[in-house]
Amino acid sequence: MKGILCITSAKNNEEYRVVVKKRINISIVIMIFGAITAGAGFVAENNFNVSISEQMLGVYSGAGVGLFFGSLALLIKNRILLRSEERLKASRLNNSDERINEIRNKAFNISAYALIAALYLVALIGGLFYPVLVIVLLIVLCVFLLTYVISFGYYEHKM
Repeated sequence: MKGILCITSAKNNEEYRVVVKKRINISIVIMIFGAITAGAGFVAENNFNVSISEQMLGVYSGAGVGLFFGSLALLIKNRILLRSEERLKASRLNNSDERINEIRNKAFNISAYALIAALYLVALIGGLFYPVLVIVLLIVLCVFLLTYVISFGYYEHKM
């Protein structure tokens, strides 16, 4: 997952240090979301008398704990990275490689096509059994496509 989480255009260690500090802040925010997600099911079940299946409690707690500890691991990794100039330089050079950037772009393109196809197929097939599924998945598909169009227009004018 290097291309998604670590790509950078920093030219020196000081610029890269700022990037790593931003990643630390993002990790903290994701940890908070993880804790909220893990706690949401339990709070809803115990305080609001909402009937939540054991499976959904497992999904909420698993996703929340996974987000929390995954982000904690990245936070620790990035803090250790900031302590060593050699590690910081090696990481910067590794993550600013043009080849990695091109691989990331191609992988994102293929992933986007697969996501669009999967959403469309699941919406059409799943809609036979759960009609609301069509609406939800097509809204997700529209949000994805609208986000792409807006971000493409934004970066076309910015770059």
